Amino acid sequence: MRDVNDIQVFKRLSDALRAGFQIYDRAEDGYMVRKRTPLGWGIAKVQLEG
Repeated sequence: MRDVNDIQVFKRLSDALRAGFQIYDRAEDGYMVRKRTPLGWGIAKVQLEG
């Protein structure tokens, strides 16, 4: 996992799901995922290679 402009980027969907995120949209190169936090929704991206 790495942070890019305050958005977490995961390389594997399983890592995002294990961190408590859920899929909410498909991106051209992966998925957008979200996680409920005390301040609202936390957003991250799963960027798949290949």
